[in-house]
Amino acid sequence: MHAIWQIERQVFGDAVYPDFFFRQAMDLWPDLLLVAERDGQLLGYGLGGVGQEGTQGWLLSLAVLPQARGLGLAATIITRLEQALLAQGCRRVRLTVDPANPARRLYQRLGYRELARDPAYFGPGEARCLLEHTLAPQAEEARDRP
Repeated sequence: MHAIWQIERQVFGDAVYPDFFFRQAMDLWPDLLLVAERDGQLLGYGLGGVGQEGTQGWLLSLAVLPQARGLGLAATIITRLEQALLAQGCRRVRLTVDPANPARRLYQRLGYRELARDPAYFGPGEARCLLEHTLAPQAEEARDRP
């Protein structure tokens, strides 16, 4: 868990989840903490969660080290998290993102749409966009085709 927290800290600076959070997340959602690695080196991670009603999932955190960006790791992590959330009964996935974050383009390319914008989501000066993506149960669709 410490290696994941180190990526979190390197990518997000001081505004990070505390290291114990990842241990707790692993206890809560063992199938929703995914990592990307190459040659034994951890390059990124994604963390999802399931909302109270069980059909709403969350992409809680996504981080890829700067030297590993542009390799498609973030899109792969998101896709796999969406599949894991779908397997747990989620039909929608939400996330929040800083309006100025370049990752917004990736989210939009993957089908996320903006639901709301809050200028103080995490407090004064901490604006976030709330994005949502509806998950398509691909396995069920494939079974239903003639």
